[in-house]
Amino acid sequence: MAEKENAPPLGPYPFHEVLSALRKSIKLDQPEDAIYWLNVLLEFGGRTAPKTAARQLWIMAAEDIDDPAIVLRCFAVFEMTGQVAETDHLFFLVASMCTARKWWQTPEGQLVDHWWAKAIGDLKCDPKPIPAYALDKHTRRGWERFRSGLGFDDRFSGTDVGRMKTLWLWTRNGRLSAEDQVGREFFDFWENRRELQGLGDREVDEPRKNPPPPCLFDVDGETS
Repeated sequence: MAEKENAPPLGPYPFHEVLSALRKSIKLDQPEDAIYWLNVLLEFGGRTAPKTAARQLWIMAAEDIDDPAIVLRCFAVFEMTGQVAETDHLFFLVASMCTARKWWQTPEGQLVDHWWAKAIGDLKCDPKPIPAYALDKHTRRGWERFRSGLGFDDRFSGTDVGRMKTLWLWTRNGRLSAEDQVGREFFDFWENRRELQGLGDREVDEPRKNPPPPCLFDVDGETS
């Protein structure tokens, strides 16, 4: 997206062409060129140039960089640029971005791109149903299931018992799978946890039959 409409040139160069050259130099792992184009932007871009540069670097990080430390550094630089006059951090950041891993350079990044494309196609052609494990006490349909006698599927919920079911399944199986179910043997583990919390040897608390239906995603909804 363009930074400015009808932006004035940056010295001998068109504004948007400098931004494009900066970004492409980072993609191509060319730190000398990238630093040159950053310097052009800062020399001729006026007082807003540091923030413009930081914004472009943050966009680049979000699109291309597969190194969490560099992504966080880009965000920190974007947040702090303009607070002080120095621009040294921008030059060092550009050099780091040139040598950082890009998503297309790693099997994991390529796989994410594959899943992303597949998600777009699945949503258009074969939408997935909401899985049962998503219908916990934080969703309205979860409460509908509970009231109908099916109960919550809280194996992976953020509630206390949900967290303990997740831990128990991982400890038992060495992995987590949507197909793995919690058996009665879980409740010995749960009772021990309750004792640690000073709550006695009760099993899972029964939720109230007719509470206000909470929703994790409501701004003012219950989330506990």
